[in-house]
Amino acid sequence: MAACAALVMNGCAGPQEAKPILKTIPPGELSWIHETIPVLFLSGSPYEMGYQHGSLMPRQVKASVDNVMAFIKREVGIPMMGTWLAYRKLDQTWAAMKPHVPASFLEEMRGLADASGIPLKTLERVHALPELMATTCAAFAAFGRATRDGRMVHIRNLDWAIQSDVQRYAAVFVHHPKNGKRFVSLGWLGFTGVISGINEEGIAVGEIGSETVDQDMKGTPMPFLLRRVLQESEELEEAVEIIRTAERTTGYNYLFSDAQTKRAVALETTKSHCAVFWIDQEPEAPYRISVENVIFRADTAFDPQVRDLQTASKGDPDKPGLESPEGSGAYETRYKGQGLLLRQFYGQVDPEIGMSIARAIAPKSNVQSVVYAFPKLWVANARGRDPAATQVYHEVDLAPLFQVSLEEGIDR
Repeated sequence: MAACAALVMNGCAGPQEAKPILKTIPPGELSWIHETIPVLFLSGSPYEMGYQHGSLMPRQVKASVDNVMAFIKREVGIPMMGTWLAYRKLDQTWAAMKPHVPASFLEEMRGLADASGIPLKTLERVHALPELMATTCAAFAAFGRATRDGRMVHIRNLDWAIQSDVQRYAAVFVHHPKNGKRFVSLGWLGFTGVISGINEEGIAVGEIGSETVDQDMKGTPMPFLLRRVLQESEELEEAVEIIRTAERTTGYNYLFSDAQTKRAVALETTKSHCAVFWIDQEPEAPYRISVENVIFRADTAFDPQVRDLQTASKGDPDKPGLESPEGSGAYETRYKGQGLLLRQFYGQVDPEIGMSIARAIAPKSNVQSVVYAFPKLWVANARGRDPAATQVYHEVDLAPLFQVSLEEGIDR
């Protein structure tokens, strides 16, 4: 059975044939979703997985990284000196984070650099960028009576800098690490961290940037924390402990789900604080919307300590008490609007309804939208300046991706 056939990848518009495998560098493989999204099969040691990443699509990997670096230069807006200052900030940020990045991930970056010919320093700058540019995302996980058939449905909208055009280089990575869980990461060529993904145990992840005054770059960057969650977690408790005990950097809300046990959890974090809320066990808050068997988030925190440190959604750490987020776009659309839609479609939520909700709450900056419904997922990427949630969602059957043994070769 060929890997590309095993993918069983169909868009919502109806099934289409996957493009044949173009190039094989054992034990990595390359396939495609609808001739548009590359699927990179990576296995083995950290260095080997990085080398396969860089070898399978070297020209496109370089173009992706060049695109990010050009975006950084455009954002600075100051000729020469501005670019130098931006690079200096990225280098300082990476220097602070590097001691907290697992050695295996550093080895993978080295393999990527060696295979692609991209200087390691440039890759380090790319991997420092997410901690310096806040994301204003949204997510929900629903199960039981909230969904049409009782299964876990988890959506994740990534709302970032659509003008960066990272979406042009979107890719799906199927990781079979020598040590750890097999997982699928939905990201971009030239980037080894995780922004969205799911592992073979059915644990799915997403994050939401939550700006806070409690931050310090001497910690593990968020994409590598999510990478650890997927690669190391068999149960949600393990995922929670990875985030709770980590040296963190800045404010993020996380939403994790476990399709097999039908549980989900939200974590609200700053550098120093981590509040954990399990589905159907959240405390009351003046601005919280309650929906049974559903947990959802935008950037607003409900934990008093975390919220008191937030600048996100009209938070003001200089004022005593908790400021209401009402009136902020992130709260009104991505949180409150999401909650009202979940109430409206209560008992009917399925992947298609999930896509509709994602579309309704997506801002113009929406670069990626994912629906997890293990053992399948659906992913859409922005096209130019058109938000991801307005595009076709492509279906990916996860089961064969986790069953294929790359180390032994793929049957043809």
